[in-house]
Amino acid sequence: MGQEDQLQRLRQQVVELQTQVAFQEQAMTDLSEALASQQRDLAAIQREWAAVKQQYASLREQLPATTPADEKPPHY
Repeated sequence: MGQEDQLQRLRQQVVELQTQVAFQEQAMTDLSEALASQQRDLAAIQREWAAVKQQYASLREQLPATTPADEKPPHY
């Protein structure tokens, strides 16, 4: 194999490596954007869950201290 063949093979390998790096960089960018989006979604869900818990607590406070299910039947 001549030097020109080796040089051509090395050039092709460099091109292939550059192509792989470009795809990996794009994949990392896509994953980073997806992660950021999921973090925003999670933060929104956490805020909504906190509001639901607060509403639940507020409703529980409005209930009477005892409910018919808590009271013993008259035959006890």
